[in-house]
Amino acid sequence: MDMVSADLVTLNLLREAMETVKSSPLGVIKTPMIPWCQTTLPLEISCNIYIKLENMQKTGSFKIRGVANQFARRPSGGHFVTMSAGNYGKSFAYASKHFGSKGKVVMPETAPVSRSTLIQSFGVEVERVPTSSLMSVVNRCVQEDSMTFLHSYDDLDLIAGHASLGFEVLEVMPEPDVVVVCCGGGGLLAGVAAAIKLSGCDKTRIYGVEPEGVSLRRNQSAWTPRALHQDLHRLLQAHSPLSCVSATLRGSSL
Repeated sequence: MDMVSADLVTLNLLREAMETVKSSPLGVIKTPMIPWCQTTLPLEISCNIYIKLENMQKTGSFKIRGVANQFARRPSGGHFVTMSAGNYGKSFAYASKHFGSKGKVVMPETAPVSRSTLIQSFGVEVERVPTSSLMSVVNRCVQEDSMTFLHSYDDLDLIAGHASLGFEVLEVMPEPDVVVVCCGGGGLLAGVAAAIKLSGCDKTRIYGVEPEGVSLRRNQSAWTPRALHQDLHRLLQAHSPLSCVSATLRGSSL
């Protein structure tokens, strides 16, 4: 599988994807940005922190943004396969049902069974396998069953769809000092960073945050709000920004 090249990510591409996401029949919403109360994260410096509430999306996370753009650029009624521990899989399954596509989600055995059950309720097949076998099973589905692979994070259409979140941030705060994004596979981080930097915010510092020494793709319970609070505190004290945006996202990995 070819890696996504940064040279392919242009401002026009991202803006086109943003319009696709906004008009998607999947019901992607412009989530609110709210001030983070100082009593939640007490700081010794003066700054403004805003939180982007992506947990308010219909499928519970930002994943629906990238999925909306992916499906809009694939033929309807296709036969798709992906790999996910649940959060991307939920949006994939929801879109598959809406567009009348056949779908299969290859999930790690460590994923909660409740997520598998939810995904199956949309009429999508689930195959649970050891984490080390995820990609080999996907390749088997592509080669033997002629399925089309939709990657859960390393896909240009997905990244462009996620960039819509970055544009929404800039509508509220045109020149943020710091943007902190929860990071698993990196699709959201790539999209948000591209939207902000290609829009001319050269001085904005963008950070991807994940638990130290832990792969979120292997341990879905590793991320906690406390971890993000601690990282934000360190970043703000180090840089003393005037404004900071945090994308609070459920399921920042697969």
